[in-house]
Amino acid sequence: MNEKIAKERTRKHFNETADNYVNSNDGRFVQPMYTALIAELEHIDPGKKLLDIGCGNGDFFGLIKEKGFELYGIDLAENMVKAAQNKYGDIADILLSDAEKLPFPDKMFDIVICNASFHHYTSPLAVLSQTRRVLKDNGTLLIGDPWMPQPVRGLMNYFTKYSNEGDYHYYGKNEMRTLMRKSGLELTEAKRTGKHTILFKAIPIA
Repeated sequence: MNEKIAKERTRKHFNETADNYVNSNDGRFVQPMYTALIAELEHIDPGKKLLDIGCGNGDFFGLIKEKGFELYGIDLAENMVKAAQNKYGDIADILLSDAEKLPFPDKMFDIVICNASFHHYTSPLAVLSQTRRVLKDNGTLLIGDPWMPQPVRGLMNYFTKYSNEGDYHYYGKNEMRTLMRKSGLELTEAKRTGKHTILFKAIPIA
């Protein structure tokens, strides 16, 4: 699928589902993935800066608001950003932005998360390079995304060109490791978090 078309389909889909995202197929799919992310944050000290790339309606902020992090989020869909700002603008700085061009200074964040959105990104190297840029040298990247075994994943990747929701590419462990290394990141863990989900954990390469 053409990258520009895929990105616009993503924006359109999430703008249309913003008002009722929790009850949408995407919203129901993403809910169990939050548990794995929260578990990863349990041993991180309060006061750290956390960026949620593709934060959607911001509900993850509501789940971690008591942990004492300094919260930031970006999303490509205008309606999602409005919904997130309305609900969580008092506890998080939420901006309309493309993940390929993060509007933050270098080495600003201790933690960057990206949950159920990485498979929408048409330029994954650009997104990971931007993530590395804004991540502190001792920071942590957490990517939660759909998972499927081969050859199913290959078949699904063939059919993403017909997706009206902007799905672009699904990743396995080896493919993600290669992308991360090219972007200055080291994949340290890839663990299944559900029947159809996986969590990738990475740190900056020194």
